[in-house]
Amino acid sequence: MSQHLPIAPLSYDLLSRLIDAADGCERSFSFAGGEVEDRVLFFLDHSAPAAAILREAAVSLGLPETLLEAWEKARPGADAIGLALRLDGSSVRLYTQYWEVLAARLRQGDPAEMPLYAGFKALPDGSNRIDRYIAQPMAPREAFMPPLRAALRGLGLDPMALEQALRPLNAETCIFTRTEAPDRSSWLATLRRAPLDPGAVAAMLAPLGTEPPLPALAACARGAPLIHVAGGEDAVKGPFTTLYFEITPEEARAALTPLAG
Repeated sequence: MSQHLPIAPLSYDLLSRLIDAADGCERSFSFAGGEVEDRVLFFLDHSAPAAAILREAAVSLGLPETLLEAWEKARPGADAIGLALRLDGSSVRLYTQYWEVLAARLRQGDPAEMPLYAGFKALPDGSNRIDRYIAQPMAPREAFMPPLRAALRGLGLDPMALEQALRPLNAETCIFTRTEAPDRSSWLATLRRAPLDPGAVAAMLAPLGTEPPLPALAACARGAPLIHVAGGEDAVKGPFTTLYFEITPEEARAALTPLAG
């Protein structure tokens, strides 16, 4: 059984300022070990004020100083930064994104591997980890669809509904990354560019069930874009599949208000 970190509640003032500052909000549902991990994520265009409010929130939530220092060192060159927290108060994460640097290198003909994202994570078992998501630019459909299919079929989804919902994915509409480390082997497919049909996505995800927090997932599937799918295995939670949805600031506030004090 996981040990929950002693995360302090966000103040209502800090939560409001974080929501007001965010350029994008997401909610993710991670299936692992018979449980569903429910998180809210905030992403901000990289600036000194954005970094200050994310640092304030991370300190308030109890993120270890060693992770904060690593995140600060990784910020140069990032075009976006983020923060994520589990709704049960057991995990906090900071993120950096390097899309502009990666795009510039590719335009210059430099194919060397580099991270598109990096995550600085305080995990439910009390351990800390830094994950770097290495981009595979223009990965063909045969590279990303097999793991994507396997992960979603592993959730009990209908194969035909899955193929229908994900038909628009190709090398230009799916951004694929992999994370390889001694304690983690995983991938992340970013679907933001793909013209996914919301009705087809909702139909694909309909078999997932009704136990909490799955009603919240179903609500996201009906009304929010599916923007990432992740899968793989790590030493903390074992095999996992994670679904990410874009949500509004008001939806993020409603989800996090119970954590505010």
